Amino acid sequence: MTGVRVAPPATSDLVAGSWQECAAHLGFHLENPDTGARFRPALGSSDERLEAALSAAAAVHASGAWAALGTEERAQALEAAAAEIDGSREAIVAAESFATGVPLAQTTGLGPILAGSFRVAAAQLRGGLLSRGLPGPGGRPVRVRRVGLGPALCVVPYNAPAPMAAHKAASALAAGCPVVVKAPEIAPYGTQLLVAAAARGLARAGAPAAVLQLVHGDARAGARLVADDRIKVVSFTGGTAAGRAIGGACGQALKPVQLELGGNNPLLVLPGADPAVAGRMAAELLTALNGQWCRALGRLIVPSSLTAEVLDAAGRHLAALAAGDPLDPDTGFGPLAHSRHRSALAHAVRSLTAAGAKAHSWTEVPERGNHLAPVLVTGAPEAATRQELFGPVAAVHTYDEVTEGLFLANSTGYGLEGYVCAADPEEGLRVAERVVAGEVKVNGSSVMSLHLDAPRPAWGASGLVDEGSAETLLHFTGSRVTGEERAPTAHRADDRSDDRGNAR
Repeated sequence: MTGVRVAPPATSDLVAGSWQECAAHLGFHLENPDTGARFRPALGSSDERLEAALSAAAAVHASGAWAALGTEERAQALEAAAAEIDGSREAIVAAESFATGVPLAQTTGLGPILAGSFRVAAAQLRGGLLSRGLPGPGGRPVRVRRVGLGPALCVVPYNAPAPMAAHKAASALAAGCPVVVKAPEIAPYGTQLLVAAAARGLARAGAPAAVLQLVHGDARAGARLVADDRIKVVSFTGGTAAGRAIGGACGQALKPVQLELGGNNPLLVLPGADPAVAGRMAAELLTALNGQWCRALGRLIVPSSLTAEVLDAAGRHLAALAAGDPLDPDTGFGPLAHSRHRSALAHAVRSLTAAGAKAHSWTEVPERGNHLAPVLVTGAPEAATRQELFGPVAAVHTYDEVTEGLFLANSTGYGLEGYVCAADPEEGLRVAERVVAGEVKVNGSSVMSLHLDAPRPAWGASGLVDEGSAETLLHFTGSRVTGEERAPTAHRADDRSDDRGNAR
């Protein structure tokens, strides 16, 4: 079947309502992941445009033009943004596939998150998330309000950038914060189209021009934005090394930061589990988003007695994958986003096999571009597999006792996602309670969270501060408590203060 045609927009930033093509070269080229051909130079916003974006965000917040709006007015503006995004959904998901290599069937499946994030944020406002009352002294009410902290920076990664940008930006806007979105430098197109659509909707609703801005750049630009005093709150999704640097800068500035970082996620197969189910889960977790997602399979942990059967079952699923052009609707597995990432993964596999491990692959992939067959690696030392690889490569470790399996599940230092495959779901849930991760799925392997309203926590090297429909919105706010406290009209005779003004 012929693939969908895509015309990615020229890399442009949006500052104070004005679009401008970027011209700062980042030192490498964007690619067509399927063919590997250079597509165009990677470009970033100039220092002058970054400065203008920061100044505009600070000015609009100081004006109160967005922050002082009532919750219903902000909710209506968010819904106007959602309506515009709905009209651009097909273009956004196609651009995401072209840039990331993720098959169109998967980016389309994530499409509802784009406008849905803005509608969920509007519903949270209408549900009273940001305000509550408490009974005060003498029956006088005390009001607790969550108010926007100020200009917010939202930094998104390249694997599913537009859905992540939608979730972060919608949450920050709902909180009352003007937002600066930094697009990922190797996959900027979908995020740019998303922000363009959302900005049109916000403008139609009467929101100020600088309430949603978009900039481009590499780690240097990101570091500048994070460090600037005009940015009051940060939300970042990306690698652990970058997250540590951002967390350190925000810690020095006493600036709230939300970090969703890497994961080396275990699939713990329990004794008695169906090898066919375990193999299917392993294959799905290894290849969803081409393995380019933070909750992908990192370790397949299997009872020694089931190893051969589970690998055989996983291999059958992987062999059946249709690999190819991500814009072909029939493609089930696509290429990696950039050649430099493919090279890093191939090097990691060679390093493990050079140390005595064995790489197993079953999927036929095109011999072009950034295609890389999914790999399960057996026989590698446990300590050599503790780092996240972020791709369709995972280690296989075997065990004889469940306690040993739990050690293998928990020894990486990460704590984002865990998976348990069990014949008895109740046993699986009991074991899941002992897996060190923010979310643990029993007999499930989808890319979606267990529940829309549940938090998405990150433990250990996987991050700080829960994400979630309510949690992310609240991250961009601080509590303000107001109420009347009346001074007593009379004092007892023995009430007195010392000469320093301290009551005693």
